[in-house]
Formats: sequence, C-alpha cells, structure tokens
Amino acid sequence: MRTERQRGFSLLEAIVALAILASVGMALFAAMNQSLSMVARAEKVRERESALRNAVAWIQVVNPAQQPRGEHELGDLRLRWTSEPVEPPRDAATGHERAGLYRVGLYKMRLELDRDGQPLAEIELRRVGYEQVREPGVL
Repeated sequence: MRTERQRGFSLLEAIVALAILASVGMALFAAMNQSLSMVARAEKVRERESALRNAVAWIQVVNPAQQPRGEHELGDLRLRWTSEPVEPPRDAATGHERAGLYRVGLYKMRLELDRDGQPLAEIELRRVGYEQVREPGVL
C-alpha cells in the first residue's frame, strides 16, 4: 500500500482547466468582435449624419424657385438636389392689400449625397423659394 501523497495535476485536471480557459477565451473573443462591429456601425452612422448636416446647411443658400435642380461638391461628397412646388407660387403681400415685389412658393426638395458614386444619404425637406417679379416703386 502506498502512503505517500501525490503532488501536481493529473492529466484529466489539466484538460478540464484548458477546456474552461478555452470557453472563456471564446466568449471574450465573441464579445470583442461584437463591440468592434458596433463601433464600425456607429462610425458609419456618425459619418452619414455629419454629411447630412453639412448638406442641409449648404442648401440654405439655394433658392429652389431659381435653381430647381443641381449638384455641388462638398469635399469628397457630391450633393444633388431636385425641387418641385408643393403648390403654385403666389404674389407676396405687402400688408397694404397690394402685391409685393416677390412671388413666393413652398417647394419640396430632395437631397441625395454620394461618395465615389456610392449613395450615402437621402433626405427630403421643404423650403421657401422666391422670385422678384416687380421693381420697387412700380405697382
């Protein structure tokens, strides 16, 4: 009979420890992979939103009554727009029951952004367009 106590790990204990370590490592790897994909998706959304904000800010200089369609370069982005009247333009009032100098209308504008020919974002908004139809002092 043997009375000495054995020291160290048995082969079975080592295999079980490696299996536990491997399963924990796989779970951590899956969590890191998911985190990286979420970061990439968030970066893409941030880039899209930033591009849309820049496009909407720039389009404020466009009068849809005079430029119903066009395109413009915004850095590495290309902005295209089209507009159509929501209702027919009408004379602006002066407040003295006379027609004003301008004809104004509400326009539906569609903005399309792309980078290197690949669509990035689209948005539709409404803007007021105007056109001067009378000279000051002439009624």
